[in-house]
Amino acid sequence: METTQKIMRMTDVHDIVDQLSVILQRAVIIEDKNFELVAYSSPDELSFDSLQQKTILTKRCPLFVIERLKKEGIVAQLQHDDRALRIDIEEIAFYKRIVVSLRFEGKLYGYLWVYETDTTLADSFLEKLQQIAPHLGNLMHKRHHDVERDQQTLIWRLMNNEFLSEAEIHREAKAVSYELPDEFTTIVISVRNASYLSILGKTKDVFQREHIAYYLGKGTEIVGIVHSDEQQQSVSKAIELKKQLINMLSEEEQQALFIGIGNEYTSIEHVRKSYLEALEVIETMVFLKLDEQEIFFFHELGMYRYIKLMYKKNVSEQYRNKNILAIMEKDVQHNSELLFTLWSYIKNDCKVGQTAEQLFIHPNTLSYRIKQIQEITTIDFSDVHEKTELYAHLLMLELVPDYKKFYQKQSI
Repeated sequence: METTQKIMRMTDVHDIVDQLSVILQRAVIIEDKNFELVAYSSPDELSFDSLQQKTILTKRCPLFVIERLKKEGIVAQLQHDDRALRIDIEEIAFYKRIVVSLRFEGKLYGYLWVYETDTTLADSFLEKLQQIAPHLGNLMHKRHHDVERDQQTLIWRLMNNEFLSEAEIHREAKAVSYELPDEFTTIVISVRNASYLSILGKTKDVFQREHIAYYLGKGTEIVGIVHSDEQQQSVSKAIELKKQLINMLSEEEQQALFIGIGNEYTSIEHVRKSYLEALEVIETMVFLKLDEQEIFFFHELGMYRYIKLMYKKNVSEQYRNKNILAIMEKDVQHNSELLFTLWSYIKNDCKVGQTAEQLFIHPNTLSYRIKQIQEITTIDFSDVHEKTELYAHLLMLELVPDYKKFYQKQSI
């Protein structure tokens, strides 16, 4: 990279990104420390992968990617490590990235990302990126000055647990005239893609009208902290907000909307916990691909919390419940509905009258079907552990189309 000195003389991050992209023949992105897009360039439009394209469209790295980077310890490492890191997380399609922290006087101001594609960059290029990084850090510092002292930045820092103590939280909140709540819950509003960003604008208007402190960056989400007051608890207010938001949207917009609401807490230090709970609701609903969102509160998730984990574990280990396989084979051979009957029976806690009513059949007909099921399986309906496993598998078969295909691939 013979033009290193030329880059070091440049004073515009956009020009630097363009120059790096030409030299490296790679897609290059700069994000600020909140993972919001600052500049990007590539040799051609095909150089960006799907996640980079989403970042560019929404002006922000997707939240699930940020949380995964935190979980893997990568964000923590970037806080202190000046070296260029290679990242490849196949599970979330976050492939072949090089990232370098952009710091100035010990403070982190952003990240430089380079997409490696199929050809690995030589170590000499990584060294040059590390040499350029402090200059970019200085430019990012000048661009942002100091951290903006406003409520949105405070909310973002609370969500990401960036404060060292409760005393620091109180001090920063006072500086931006934010009255910390005695009791609160967190609500996250997310849209399917950038074409529905107008929904977030409408949500912001509602939040402002209802005096909800919020963070709205450049992504596809808006996060609000709902306070309790003398008349209403925070969860009750969150329910009203949810209804208000849904009612003001068209049917198409409602189908593009996801809402997650975390648990109530009384310590402001638990904002991040409530936020992650709200986010988990949305991630679960997205994974299940439901036509209509059925669950909005974290405490309502129940077994749904574990569906994604169970799905991944069973598929990776090629594990299928042998009793369910036997019933599926019987249904195929005799065009029966034993699996659906079993699902209804388990859902209704093995109550004959309640299940028969739901299936619109006579209790004797149900009893006959259950007898058939027992003849071709080893199911013990008095064993709570066995019933729990059956419920989990049948729930996934009901909600996750790919899981049904996974079962159907098994030669019986």
